[in-house]
Amino acid sequence: IFSDFDAVYLHLPMSSRRRSRSPRAVQAAQSPGQSAQVEQLKQLKLLHITKNAGTALEKLGKEMGLKWGKCWTEVKNHSGKLCEPHAGCMKSEWWHVPPCFFLNDPYKGYVPFAVVRCPYQRAISEFRCCWKGFGAPAKDEGKKTKRKNATADDLNTWLRDKLKKLASPYRNGHFIPQHFYIFDAHGQRYVPEENVLRFERLNEDLTNLGARYGIHIPPLPRVNESEMPRFKVEDLDADTRSLIESTFAKDFDLLGFKRIQQASESMSCS
Repeated sequence: IFSDFDAVYLHLPMSSRRRSRSPRAVQAAQSPGQSAQVEQLKQLKLLHITKNAGTALEKLGKEMGLKWGKCWTEVKNHSGKLCEPHAGCMKSEWWHVPPCFFLNDPYKGYVPFAVVRCPYQRAISEFRCCWKGFGAPAKDEGKKTKRKNATADDLNTWLRDKLKKLASPYRNGHFIPQHFYIFDAHGQRYVPEENVLRFERLNEDLTNLGARYGIHIPPLPRVNESEMPRFKVEDLDADTRSLIESTFAKDFDLLGFKRIQQASESMSCS
């Protein structure tokens, strides 16, 4: 779909990219056949599930001349038009609203893709989130210090408090169960199975996604890096793990993630 120039462009440092033509400019000079392929690629739209590499994908898409997630502002026009019981809620963060929450699906006619993640790991990442996480947003030194010194006890206490309060209708995009993005309101598959990418093998799945459209998608850069300590699934206590399993039961069951008692000794999700 892209010329050889595009493949080189995507690996250039940012300083070099500013001196070069953008992928969008290169696309404009392509043949009619290639242009048709580019238009097909533009039909691919990201459903941005929080803490699943969505920001990195938005940045990558923008570099490739594609409008993914927050960059596709047409969805914003639908942000105040949600089904019950969500009407009047989630007035911000419209890029995190699942398609099945809208009265009129803004993604209709497009091809959706999404990244899903082990519910335990996603919960830990929500704790570390610089926007909605523990002590966030850290706009003063006191909060920055609090985040830097976070402990496993803080992790468990914060997650239990958040999850006990979590209920539909949701106030913002964070912690919304992932299955709402992958299946519609009737439980039917919404995102094609081959377009459901796994966070745990994301670069591999992105390569396969790109191959289906005839392009090379480079590895994702790290963004939204946190100053906080990193935590493992083993840092979650039994009560917190149980709460995650009950809150996100459909994510485990429908998306094929293993609960702790089913998982390997490393407690990793597969």
